Amino acid sequence: MQLSPIDFLQGFFSLLFVLISVFLGLKIISRYFKYKRREIALIGLAWIAITSGYIPDAISFLMIIFLNSPLSESLYFIIGFAFIPFYFICSLIGFLDVLHINKKQFWIIFFIILCIIYEIIFWYLFLSPTETIGIFLAPFQVEFNPLIDLFLLIWIGTFFVLGMLFVRETFRSENPEMLLKGKFILIAFLSFIIGQIMEILIPLTPLTVVITRLILISSSIEFYIGLILPEKIKLFLLKENERQ
Repeated sequence: MQLSPIDFLQGFFSLLFVLISVFLGLKIISRYFKYKRREIALIGLAWIAITSGYIPDAISFLMIIFLNSPLSESLYFIIGFAFIPFYFICSLIGFLDVLHINKKQFWIIFFIILCIIYEIIFWYLFLSPTETIGIFLAPFQVEFNPLIDLFLLIWIGTFFVLGMLFVRETFRSENPEMLLKGKFILIAFLSFIIGQIMEILIPLTPLTVVITRLILISSSIEFYIGLILPEKIKLFLLKENERQ
């Protein structure tokens, strides 16, 4: 199967984004064994979850390169989109564990119901002709059913709101380290949203594909730094702030 330059760049940078996000997400999750705090593991899983829509692209890219055949449409949709509710609820619980929000149980139950509705819709569409979930315009471009698009927008929007509430909590602290973490997490969420908006609104060219995916990759690195704040980066930046 021959890939056009745009298709190759989309597939390659999807693979790169997934590998970096999964690696950094697993590093965050590994901190659970040190601190025994479930929100660390859940938030790490949440960041891996945001790559779920890119995972089938990454797998399909590797299959085309090595086997000359893409991932089947059925597996593409199952791998990328069947398990989103599980990821979503895990990330929701992780963020709610650290946020001061009233009626946490209400919001968990509300989104569980929403996720059940999504699963019913997904499997109903899946067991109908595959085209009812989405139509492939290119190897890594799918035009989704509006109902699937709606849920994905709700998931991304909620994830962004939770991230902003998390940033607000860090900004309330007088601890310079917490403030530094908050700044990186804010930049990470803004980078992710900007990258998503660019993917939707900007016409595909080799240059826009590279820029968009690099922004998404940067969001993973920024999120990791904001949540973990490696010692060398912390010491360097805090010393720079003291000099100013």
